[in-house]
Amino acid sequence: MRTGWQTLTDLVLGADRRVRERVRLSMIAVWGYAVSSVLLVYAMHIGLVARGPGEGLMVYMWVGMTTFYALVRSNWSTRLGSPGMDLPQCLYALGAILFAYAITGPVRSSVLMMIALVLVFGMFTLSARQVFIMGASTVLGLGAVMLAMVRFDPVTFDPRLELIKFVLAASTLPAVSAVAFYVAQVRARLVQQKAELRHALDLLQEIATRDELTGLVNRRHMLALIDQEMQRQQRTGEGFCLAIIDLDHFKRINDQHGHLAGDAALRHFADTARQVLRQTDTLARWGGEEFLLMLPSPDPGPAGAEQALSRIRDALQASPVADIALRLGFSAGVTDHPVGEPLDATLERADHALYAAKAAGRQRTEVLPAPAREPRGRPLVAQPHL
Repeated sequence: MRTGWQTLTDLVLGADRRVRERVRLSMIAVWGYAVSSVLLVYAMHIGLVARGPGEGLMVYMWVGMTTFYALVRSNWSTRLGSPGMDLPQCLYALGAILFAYAITGPVRSSVLMMIALVLVFGMFTLSARQVFIMGASTVLGLGAVMLAMVRFDPVTFDPRLELIKFVLAASTLPAVSAVAFYVAQVRARLVQQKAELRHALDLLQEIATRDELTGLVNRRHMLALIDQEMQRQQRTGEGFCLAIIDLDHFKRINDQHGHLAGDAALRHFADTARQVLRQTDTLARWGGEEFLLMLPSPDPGPAGAEQALSRIRDALQASPVADIALRLGFSAGVTDHPVGEPLDATLERADHALYAAKAAGRQRTEVLPAPAREPRGRPLVAQPHL
């Protein structure tokens, strides 16, 4: 059950994980603007800042903050090509700092420290190229504001002092920008390495669970999937069927057409079977020309398993293996897995059914149901099905 706090946070931050992360990052700026607003109100109260320019700066900060929040929260920022609006927010904050520098009188020098804060923020959000743009914009913007204020208010803004401030800022800010640029490059490399590592892990997972030739799950992974299905069966009581499939006369294909044709035949069987099986069914390459098919819940039963195998057989007859114009056939042994039976016993029973299919002339399916609870020693008899 959702709490009121969860509902509120979803409303403010959004339900999507990526949007929430971007909004949280944007909320850091809210803290900076809030503290600046309190100080600005106090400065206007004591007469340090004229009310008109002070209120103008207040409107500038909160209109911008609200706009950026709305863009990020609604995900419109993604459509604009900047999901977190990181560079626009940094440039907008720089504009607020320069605005404050022009109107805060004797304490304007302390305002310049906020520029370093913005650059540090940019270390963790901006790309290396964006850090360069931010650093260049800071130096050029500060120089333009100082030049403009010296020209229009030379009494308040002493050209000599402003020159000293600009030189100090122009020599310090590039160093801070260089550090931010380096951090951004390191962060970009880490992101790339993380993506490469994830890709490598995905490939390893694919290699560990898939047969390289056919793309089907391999024997090891199939055993793990069957084990999961057996555990689910213990909880729900729902059964599942197993079928061992063996391609008929596969050695003859290799002898007459070569091993490349044999590989093509294996791939053709796998591709054809995948097209007609249910999404819940799992086909694995069991070894050589043998395949194992698991048909889980909704359990089709042995009759449904036969129908699935008939669909595969019909599809193979309708589509010959490319290049050698050969239509594949197969023999199959089907059985169901009762709750609590060891897997080895189920596989052995399916194997017996497969041998019965081969002995009966191949290109057929034999069903050997799980035995009822009867005295030991009673023989199991396969039921033939074409």
